Parts: sequence; structure tokens; C-alpha cells
Amino acid sequence: MKLRYMIECALRDGDTNPHYEPIGVWVQGPGPGLDIIMEYLPGNDDFQEDADWVINRLVENDIKSLVDGFLEYHQQTMSSYRGTRCEIVETEEFATSEECAAAVLAKIRNDL
Repeated sequence: MKLRYMIECALRDGDTNPHYEPIGVWVQGPGPGLDIIMEYLPGNDDFQEDADWVINRLVENDIKSLVDGFLEYHQQTMSSYRGTRCEIVETEEFATSEECAAAVLAKIRNDL
């Protein structure tokens, strides 16, 4: 299954040692429908809430499927004062979006 994902990072230690720390992942599946998973490491509730609101807005606006460029749009619209969304990776390594998200989060945890 062809999946696309991007890692989300938060700006940490902005006053003393500014750096971006990986905190979550967005995984877009091939569809149909709103085939998107957004998951974060514990302690990043505000980022998870923002991602949940993206889904809420799609549902409220009766969007039935994701448009081309969905990840690209959200990658470009994040303020660098809050964080960044890394390059978009395409993979066929995983059977499901959930499996991909779990593997990426496990890698982020191991790298911290």
C-alpha cells in the first residue's frame, strides 16, 4: 500500500537553545475518504488537539476525501515559531496507515 507521511516537530528551548524536536507523524493513505492518521508522543496534547481540529473542519465542511496536496498544504502553513513539518516521505513498507504511524512514532521515541 502506498502511503505518504511527514514528521511534525516542535520548537523547543526557544530562548536558550532553539531546536526542533520530533513529536508526531501525519500519515496519508491512498483513500478513499478521509484516510489520514495524526498521532503524537505523550505530552504533546496541544499539537494533537490542533491536528484533531483539522479533521473536525474537514467533517464540518462535509469534505468526503482529501485533496491532492493535503500534506503539502499543512506542511507549508505551520509557523516556524511553533515548529515544523519535515519532508514528505512516500513508502510501501507498511500494510496500513496505523502500522506506519506506530513505526514512525517508535523510531522517534528511540531517537530521543
